[in-house]
Amino acid sequence: MLTPDQIADIQGFHKVYQNLFKTVDAAIAEAGYSLTEKDVLLEISKSEHCTANILIGQLGIDRSYMSRMLKQFEKNGLIWKTASGADSRIRYIHLTDFGREEFNRLSDIQNRQIAHAFEKLSVEDVHAVCSALVMTRNKLSDANDVITIRPFKQSDIEYVISRHKTLYYAERHLSGTFSAYVDEIVYDFVERFQPETDCLNILECNGVPAGSIAIKKAGEGTAQLRFFMLEPEMRRRGYGNRLMEMALDFCRGRGYKKVFLLTITAQVIARHVYETHGFYKVSSTGKPQWGEGVIEECWELEL
Repeated sequence: MLTPDQIADIQGFHKVYQNLFKTVDAAIAEAGYSLTEKDVLLEISKSEHCTANILIGQLGIDRSYMSRMLKQFEKNGLIWKTASGADSRIRYIHLTDFGREEFNRLSDIQNRQIAHAFEKLSVEDVHAVCSALVMTRNKLSDANDVITIRPFKQSDIEYVISRHKTLYYAERHLSGTFSAYVDEIVYDFVERFQPETDCLNILECNGVPAGSIAIKKAGEGTAQLRFFMLEPEMRRRGYGNRLMEMALDFCRGRGYKKVFLLTITAQVIARHVYETHGFYKVSSTGKPQWGEGVIEECWELEL
């Protein structure tokens, strides 16, 4: 049971949080959108099988308000719709190229506003605040979230593609060349998928995809680890290690002797997971076509 003083502390934090995001809201509004609209674009970006009902359920938005918003998005060229092959009454919602550009622009604005709020803090204070925020998020989430890890379904493919593109742009500003590369390698993986030698596991949080990892046969006795990704809210909670352990157990069970992966230097958290599980860097090369200063690394693990 919380004490009155603890409740007051939580309410005080909530006020600071609200004030921070008032500035974010204002910056997003100046760009012609609301924060809710930005969140809707984010959810649409995650799947090729997004519907209005899914958006309403995930975001808790009034049905009539959602309907008006989607009509305006379509009018403005942000989204387009297709009919489900199984049920023509179901309309899937997709971002247009312009819609993805606008979502990326809004993400940049939000990131700058949040960074601005921390500018007056020392490096030590930033670290302390972020550590406290992560701990708070993790404790509350772990107490309430339902987590599962399962084999992929066909409907997960667009999620893997979309979130790799969106997250790598938002967090690393990788180029359109990288986005095209993601399309190529994911579709190639699915087309050539062999359950005897390959796997793709999806992390779910409360029934919604929240991460992925894959193993692909790369040669006799050698596997490649691919598509290792976690949603930001799932990081530093141990789920990256769980995905990695499952992938490596799969490799051992299939008789692989070596696993390698490709990553970029900027992926600090992922690189830490690789090191923890015994991977070591064997080479690196510049990838200017993906963005300024981008360095791709190859890591290996002997099983």
